[in-house]
Amino acid sequence: MKGICSVLILCLVATECFGLYEADSKVVKLTKENFKTLVLESNEPWMVEFYAPWCGHCKALAPEYNKAAKALDGIVHIGALDMTTDGEAGQPYGVNGYPTIKYFGVNKGDPIAYEGERKKNGIVDYLLDKAREFALNRLGVEVKPEPSNDDSKVVVLTDGNFNEQVLNSQEAWFVEFYAPWCGHCKQLQPEWNKLSHQADIPIAKVDATAQTELAKRFNIESYPTIYFFPAGNKQDTHRKYEGERNAAALLKYIKEQKPVDGQSQKSGSDVVQINSDERLNELCKQLCVLGFLPSDKVEQEDAVAILKKTALSLTGRANVGWFVGEQFDDFEAELNVIGEGYPQVVVLDLSARKHYRFRRQLTVDNLNEFVKGVIKKTETGQSFSNLPKLNPQKSDL
Repeated sequence: MKGICSVLILCLVATECFGLYEADSKVVKLTKENFKTLVLESNEPWMVEFYAPWCGHCKALAPEYNKAAKALDGIVHIGALDMTTDGEAGQPYGVNGYPTIKYFGVNKGDPIAYEGERKKNGIVDYLLDKAREFALNRLGVEVKPEPSNDDSKVVVLTDGNFNEQVLNSQEAWFVEFYAPWCGHCKQLQPEWNKLSHQADIPIAKVDATAQTELAKRFNIESYPTIYFFPAGNKQDTHRKYEGERNAAALLKYIKEQKPVDGQSQKSGSDVVQINSDERLNELCKQLCVLGFLPSDKVEQEDAVAILKKTALSLTGRANVGWFVGEQFDDFEAELNVIGEGYPQVVVLDLSARKHYRFRRQLTVDNLNEFVKGVIKKTETGQSFSNLPKLNPQKSDL
């Protein structure tokens, strides 16, 4: 009898020691008895952690999971199921390692694996997004899932293509240096993939264990190391990112960055009239957007207003200037502008020795989209050997 009591006491002590969540925690204790009723038959969203009490990663997650549950109390249910005692409830969900975290949303039969950062802020951000989707679904609004695990838009950089892709580009770049075996890199991966679908600049990655020249060049000593390369001149201008590693924080950082070369948002809105080769050469030292405008003053002012707004959003990526149409006939002929009326717009990329005709309705959004397509090399252009001369044939109109 004494031996039996000792075993019972030992079991109780072990249970208490291995318990990750206290009785007053906002994390709901799930079991094989209550899982179906609380989670699967619920009309509310749940996040569920499938864990083992002895698991080191589970122990590290517990305080963060607790804080997230407290912050989201009354908004989203957060629960945990001990697979060592109630594994029967977790078996249908492919739990092959601990912790495994699943979000049970509208379709309870097809939960979504949570692969984001295992920190309170990352969990809260994720679940607030999901709560919004859940609420919209109740209103009958279809919400298409984000391709968070799709890395098709992440650019792979190497020792061989880095200069051409990044340093020779007027576009800003966000680059992660990682190691394939790095746990923190694996946690970042789904957020980095999601960011690539949300950002309007290239999101890239470098395997620093394989691309050793780049790793040495940028002093990569830990993983992941993330650098932001601003738009414009990139000579020693990259900045190390030290913030939170979730898509929302990364996207916010991108939007807060400014171009280099001393350009400000105010100066970026300047659109100059071009009437000499000197002014043209100065403008087109980097990517330049050239407007050929009608002589009618009202129409001209309307077009200039659009060019100014475009220049503001393209600060650091491209310069913008304009001509009076038919003032430089030979120059227009070289760029295939002549004979089609005005306004017309051409983008010149001297580094690639190509010019690109803009053939859509002249609006800020259309022109922005087109120029970004030129920058990202998704638009088709025509080659030229040298920047044509103006050779004026008519006086100012």
